Amino acid sequence: MKKLILSLLLACCISAQGCHYLDMDPETGLDENQVFSTWDNFKAYFNNVYEGRTGQKSSGDNINIKLGYPLYIDFNDRRFTWNSLTDMCDAGRWLRAQQIKAGALGANVTEWTTTTSRRPISYSMFRIIRVANKCIENIGMVQNAKQIDKDDLIGQAHFVRAFAHFTLCRIFGGMPYIDKALEADDSWDMTRLSAWETYARCAEDLDRAYDYFVAAGKVRRDALPGSEGHLTSSDMAYPNGIAAKALKARCLVYAASELNNLHGQSDWQDAADACAEAIRLAQQYGYDLVPFTEWNSNFYGTKYTNEHIWAWNYGSSKINTTTWSAHFGYPASNYTNASGDCPTQNFVDRFETLDGDPLLTEADRAAAAAAGHYNEQDPYTNRDPRLDKTILHDGSVVAGCPAGINIHYDPATGTYPTSSLNNNARTFGIAWGSNDSKGYSNTGYYVNKLWNGALGTAAAHQHTDPLIRMAELYLNYAEAVNEAYGPNGSAGGLDLTAVEAVNKVRSRAGMPGVLDRFTGDAASMRERIRNERCVELAFEGHHYYYDIRRWKIAPQTMTQTLTGIYIEKTDVSAEYPRGRRYIRRAIPSNRQANWKNAMYYLPFPTEEANKMQNFVNNELW
Repeated sequence: MKKLILSLLLACCISAQGCHYLDMDPETGLDENQVFSTWDNFKAYFNNVYEGRTGQKSSGDNINIKLGYPLYIDFNDRRFTWNSLTDMCDAGRWLRAQQIKAGALGANVTEWTTTTSRRPISYSMFRIIRVANKCIENIGMVQNAKQIDKDDLIGQAHFVRAFAHFTLCRIFGGMPYIDKALEADDSWDMTRLSAWETYARCAEDLDRAYDYFVAAGKVRRDALPGSEGHLTSSDMAYPNGIAAKALKARCLVYAASELNNLHGQSDWQDAADACAEAIRLAQQYGYDLVPFTEWNSNFYGTKYTNEHIWAWNYGSSKINTTTWSAHFGYPASNYTNASGDCPTQNFVDRFETLDGDPLLTEADRAAAAAAGHYNEQDPYTNRDPRLDKTILHDGSVVAGCPAGINIHYDPATGTYPTSSLNNNARTFGIAWGSNDSKGYSNTGYYVNKLWNGALGTAAAHQHTDPLIRMAELYLNYAEAVNEAYGPNGSAGGLDLTAVEAVNKVRSRAGMPGVLDRFTGDAASMRERIRNERCVELAFEGHHYYYDIRRWKIAPQTMTQTLTGIYIEKTDVSAEYPRGRRYIRRAIPSNRQANWKNAMYYLPFPTEEANKMQNFVNNELW
């Protein structure tokens, strides 16, 4: 029997005690029969796609093979997140993010090569695809497994093969679809597909995955709401049948989007039908939007919610101030290895008034002010409740700082006052551009959505990556239906219009329905659907990074002047009701963005591209 080559011998992280047989070198004598004939070995081999290690080392660190989870990709290198590669936020620490978003990828392309321990996306996705293919091809070798268990694993294999191709495609563009395990001496002569074709192949794999999950009784992995075992299944982290249909719907939405669309409106119709099917199944199996009082539990504080269709829980041991909080919430003022995500005023303006008025443009804000719904000198009053839950701004009240966070400047003292966070003085505000080596904000904002508002041991909490949740399903459906049939159309026999789908998400947050003046035509409704998506899914899933690309609006959003809010303490008056003077200002010039069309995709790492004879690489930018 052929020995397993190195790419098959993936180290297993299931047990922390000692080494595992999958850590061993091929010369130990382990062969494929030993791996694939025994069920425990088979499962251990496959489960590395979720949280395994390749055994390859660089800079002293094993390269983790986690399945392209967005928060893991960000967390793996705290120097920047993919959010900070867009106009939605600025990286506090000046480093790679500002260079890349300005269109100067250059040497930073090594972030995606096979030789770095930081973000080996292409390397890991190819290994995951190979593991999935080996399992699909060898499932018949297992001698001691129940059929439902084999069906479950092969369902997962089809799912992760699709997810890995999806991950590669939205980062690098269309890919060859690898549906067999290539050996070291095989010729990689597959044709590079278009992005549309790649997403379509992913959708086919996900339909296969669903059929296997049905056979295995894993359409949902836990019990229905109200039943014993709800949200407590030991295998909640693994994808299920609903996740397969939901990811299929997402793939077809991507395929239909302007960047990838090949067949006009019919692509949107196919996407709308897929979204309707996913929603119908999700509702049938009891998934729902959690109440707004529990909205943040989708991200931290508990392992899983009934809104999670598929999610990955990171536990709490790593989630503390010097790592997670310093990156996403609490400013990294005392932690130089983390960058911090600092939302721009451009993005904060996407949060409407509580009356539903848009605020994205100067004309929007003037109209809202004329209606008595918005005051530029009291900007966080009468706003979408998700603003306070998502954005940390001057005056934000968090668990560890009930007096409110200070990000303003005090002319009387010539200082930026500190904030008492869990009885520790912490600095949140600085003069913009005065300290580029640490994660201070140069926009006047930080991210609140992923932080529990505490410092030190009080900051440790469960954190979950919501890979697919119900809110996204409704927004995907709204987008596809609006493009296919208009704001008041529906799809797939579902009694739900595009407007109603958006309003389900809005009403959960206490927002009114989309104003009537935006629901008369697809073009007007399109902007409200996109804005709703930006607000609801902010700072999760890398959605915004890919959305502005697939919508082909990045040339506009990435060339606008990026602004922040400078805040100065003053006396309370009719003009300044909060005792603050709010001034919109451009952030420093070395933090502005740029755009070139090559930035739609990253160049594929040369080492991997060279393996594929017919592969024409993306432009290096």
